[in-house]
Amino acid sequence: MAEPSQDKLYSTTLRTIGVVAKLPVVRVDREAFLRKQFSDFEHLDVILERGPQAVYSVESLRKKANSLIRNSTAKTSAVSFAAGLPGNPAVMVAAGGADVVQYFGFAINLAQQIAYLFGEDELFEGGGELSEAAQVRVIAFLGAMFGAAGAASLVAKTSKVAGANIGKKVAAQALTKTAWYPLVKKVGAIIGMKITKKTVEKAITKAVPVVGGVVSAGLTFVTFRPMGHRLADTLVRNLNGEFDDVLDLNSEFAARAESVVIVPETAEDAKP
Repeated sequence: MAEPSQDKLYSTTLRTIGVVAKLPVVRVDREAFLRKQFSDFEHLDVILERGPQAVYSVESLRKKANSLIRNSTAKTSAVSFAAGLPGNPAVMVAAGGADVVQYFGFAINLAQQIAYLFGEDELFEGGGELSEAAQVRVIAFLGAMFGAAGAASLVAKTSKVAGANIGKKVAAQALTKTAWYPLVKKVGAIIGMKITKKTVEKAITKAVPVVGGVVSAGLTFVTFRPMGHRLADTLVRNLNGEFDDVLDLNSEFAARAESVVIVPETAEDAKP
C-alpha cells in the first residue's frame, strides 16, 4: 500500500486540530493557569504581564515543567485506560479515532501549559476558535513533542519572543505564500502520519478484552511523557537563544520544497 501523500497527511493534521480545538478539556486560560502555578510567589503581576521567564531562571522553570508533565501524563493515561476498554466491535475503528482525538487534546492542553510556563502568549485568543496563526503554533508545538525534523525551528519562528509578528504576517498574505509555509506543511505532514498510526494502534487495543485498556494506558504513558519533555527542552533552547541564527527560506527554494517526501518513521526515530 502506498504511503499517504504529504498533502493528505497535512490535511489530516488540520482536520484533527480543528476537532480537538472544540473540546473543553483542551483550552488552558493563560492567566488562570499562571495565577494557579504562582499564587504564592512574589511578582505575580510581572509574571502575568511578561511571563514567568521574566522573573525566574530558565533552569528553575524547566524543573517546574517536570511536575506539569508528570501530572498530565498520569491523568492522560487514566483516561486512556477507560477509553481503551472494549466496546461494540462494529464501532471499534470509530472509537479508536475518538480516542486519538482525546489523546491529541491532552497533548495540546499540555503544550499550552508548558508554553505559558516559558513565556508564550495566549493560544486561544478571546476564547474562540483557533486562528490560522494559532494553528501554525499548534503544529509547531506538536511537531516538537514528536521530535519532528524542523519543528524546533518552527517553534522559534512562531514564539512570542522571536516571532511576535506571525499573526500580522499571516494576515498580510495567505499562509501558502509565506516563505516558511513548506516547513509548516512538512512538520504538519509528519504529525498527520502520527495521527494515522495512532488511530490504527488505538483501534487494535480495543479488540482485546480488558487487556486492551491496560495496553492503551501503557502506550499513552510511554509516549506522552517524552513528548512533554521534548517540547520543554525546545522552549528552553529557544529562551537560551539557540535558534537566533535560524534562516528563512528564499521564495524560489520554498516553492520547490513543497514537493518534499515524508520518510516513514524508523525504529530508531521511535525511541523516546
